[in-house]
Amino acid sequence: TAALQMYKAAYGDLKVPSRFVVPSLPPWPEPAWSMKLGQRVASIRSTGKYVQDNDTRRQQLEDMGFLWRLRAPSRDSAMNGITFDQVFEALQMYKEQIQPEGKINVPSNFVVPNADPWPESTRGMPLGKKIPVIRSKTYLKANPGAADRLAKLGFEFDGKAAANDQRYQKVYDALKRYKEVNGDLFVPQPYVVPDGDNGWPENLWGLRLGARVNAIRSQGTFVR
Repeated sequence: TAALQMYKAAYGDLKVPSRFVVPSLPPWPEPAWSMKLGQRVASIRSTGKYVQDNDTRRQQLEDMGFLWRLRAPSRDSAMNGITFDQVFEALQMYKEQIQPEGKINVPSNFVVPNADPWPESTRGMPLGKKIPVIRSKTYLKANPGAADRLAKLGFEFDGKAAANDQRYQKVYDALKRYKEVNGDLFVPQPYVVPDGDNGWPENLWGLRLGARVNAIRSQGTFVR
């Protein structure tokens, strides 16, 4: 309850994102540091966990303004209270720590780590899932100056181009690893990156690399 009270004081509501983790610093209550608050709130809503057969707890939540059901977010409200400044700070750090070159292209499953050097206000943010919203004309119009700041940072506004870049990077990384393992790039067409093979990065497991290489050779995919 103390963590939820602090969340409401900080963000103005109890719509806790599912990936939200309580920061390990004051003024957040120390017993709650690193608590996966978003997951707990989701469990409360979906299964009644922590409040089943406990009318006192349920009443405490209702007195705080807890919403037992959330309407599906619209395009405008999909940021769950995350401000543009928080997003921008996260993107700045993403560029510095992960992608110092090229246009910033955040994978859809990327969540800001709950660790230094990431700014406290960004930790636990599901940044990858917010990128489509940030690209939308509605969001940029509602946040004057956002487009200019993002452009100067090197943000990729074109969603299709970003997706294509991500697919290319995945194939490129797989080809590098294939050559390290096999000494050449003569990838057989049926070749698939083996699942569960610790010699390969996990995000490449199951990739139909042979089919991708064939598409590059026959259709010029990624290089036309």
